Amino acid sequence: GAATGGELEERIDLSEETTAKIAQAQQLIASSATSSSLQDALALLAALEKRCRVGNDTPSLVKVCEASLDLCHTVGDDEALLATLKTLSTRRSQKSKAIASLVSKCLPWVIDADGDGFTPLPIEGETAAKARD
Repeated sequence: GAATGGELEERIDLSEETTAKIAQAQQLIASSATSSSLQDALALLAALEKRCRVGNDTPSLVKVCEASLDLCHTVGDDEALLATLKTLSTRRSQKSKAIASLVSKCLPWVIDADGDGFTPLPIEGETAAKARD
């Protein structure tokens, strides 16, 4: 709800619904790990994400955001993973804790586990090489 007169914003508790919807989305993926089942699962969680964000239920919001990324990663759909990450992190009035959890969740997936843990992006030109070194 809206805050008036210096009061804190009202927080609704969606933890039970969050647990149920995440389990339902995981079942959709478990039954058939296709892009259509992934889209159905993400659509299910997207509606819940908005309710959590608008309802100021940050713990449930974080769970929903992480579950959405997990589903994309489980199916192995990198395009959907990137699209979901971008969508969730750029939502209007997105909570900073949710954005931090999105980054924390994805970071291990992009770091090179075999090498030194960091692979610099290729750069072009002599000026860029000097700037890098």
